[in-house]
Amino acid sequence: MSGKNLVICDAETEYAARLAEYLGGKRDLSLQVKICESPEQVLSMRRDTKIDILLADENMKFTEGVLDSIQEVMYLSVFETSAPPDHKPRIYRYQSADAIYTCLVDGLTASGMGDLWAVRKKNRGQLIGYYSPIRRLGQTSQAIKNGIQLAKKSNVLYLNMEPYAGIGGHFADEKERNLSMLLYYAKQETGNPGLLITTLVQQMSGMDYIPPVTYPEDLKTVTTEEWLWLLREILERSIYDVLILDIGDCIQGIFDILQSCDQVYMMTSGDRLAVSKLCQYEETLCRHGYGSLWERMIRCDVRRSIKNKNTGAAGSVS
Repeated sequence: MSGKNLVICDAETEYAARLAEYLGGKRDLSLQVKICESPEQVLSMRRDTKIDILLADENMKFTEGVLDSIQEVMYLSVFETSAPPDHKPRIYRYQSADAIYTCLVDGLTASGMGDLWAVRKKNRGQLIGYYSPIRRLGQTSQAIKNGIQLAKKSNVLYLNMEPYAGIGGHFADEKERNLSMLLYYAKQETGNPGLLITTLVQQMSGMDYIPPVTYPEDLKTVTTEEWLWLLREILERSIYDVLILDIGDCIQGIFDILQSCDQVYMMTSGDRLAVSKLCQYEETLCRHGYGSLWERMIRCDVRRSIKNKNTGAAGSVS
């Protein structure tokens, strides 16, 4: 990763130190974060090292020429305003560290500096898919359980690609910064989605995930090519070693997406209706030239029992 430098210049040294600690702890950053408390110290630091990004208290008075060699300068402001009269990029200082980080990433991306935080990998990440033509077999629970287990040793990102993921159940209710925003960028096929992801992720027992879409249409309109581009970019240009896909039926290009996975898990059941669905699914795969995909799927046999006052027989799964 590139050795770029971000300097926070603020007279409130405790505030600057806390913010620097937070930014320095972001595992996806490829920047060195330093602090100082005056324009004079900025000038002194410039003699020893190059400053790529400066985040300064807007009340700091910099003499002519001090900022000339700094590629991007942003200001911490006590006022919440999106369109300052002097057009200097400002970030409201009295908001959460997460919100400051999001504003910082958005500002740098808009200025064309997104690649400063792009992650350069030696190896492509691992792609794990979950899909079954049989529903209601605990696919999401199993995918999450596996993701949390893998997250103990690796950086894991989980994406729920179902039209109705159950917001408020497994996942936080997030109506704005969710998977829909990432899919918008996929449609443009521009920028660095790995950078955008850092502003969207939430955590579940050590595993990162992006809140699912609120509206199913946001999933249905994404083409096969857009999905494959997005997944490739995440695998190659984000911090994640493992990407887990929890796939629903509304996704375009399901077979191609599953074909690109390193591992594919399929929830199964032994009852009559479930077996008939699996047979039809196998026939469909083979008819469209994806017979090899069927052969390498990892079956997860789920024996579901339904309580009955007369019998203990297994109930059908539809």
